[in-house]
Order: sequence, then C-alpha cells, then structure tokens
Amino acid sequence: MEIVLRTETTDGIEVVLPAIVYAKILEEHTAVADLDLIDRSVRRPDGRRSDRQPGRKRFFRKEAVGWALAVVDFDVAPAIIVTVFLADEPPL
Repeated sequence: MEIVLRTETTDGIEVVLPAIVYAKILEEHTAVADLDLIDRSVRRPDGRRSDRQPGRKRFFRKEAVGWALAVVDFDVAPAIIVTVFLADEPPL
C-alpha cells in the first residue's frame, strides 16, 4: 500500500493516508485535498467525535475553507484515514 501521509493523533497513535484514498479526495473533495491541512486535522483537531461506523472517529478542524473532517479507521494498525471532506458547520 503506497502511503502519501504519515501523522499521529494527540494520543500518539500512528495514522496513514493511502494514495488510493488521497486520489479519491483529490477528485471529490478538492477544497480539503491539501496534505498539510489533512495532517493538521488529525494531529491538532479542534475536536473529535465518533463516526457512524464502529471503530472510526471524525477529526474536525476549522480552516479558512470551512470545517475539515477527517474520518479515521482505528480497527487496523496503523490507523487509516478513509476520507476527508468539507462541512459548513462542525459535527454535532
């Protein structure tokens, strides 16, 4: 698996962004396709919430473009960013 980003959570858990996931983000969510923005969203989020999928968390961060949300799957090691998207408001 080709990795385009390695980062970690505030808890020190390693998180990776596979190239195949990043390609989809580049295609579908260009406003948040910046690797530095994705890194900040996981490394220094404004908050975290559970995702609908068990084992996943949503990391969110206020950026100039809006709220960047990175969904991370912790059921694998290292944890994997499965998507990143833009929201107008922070998650509840």
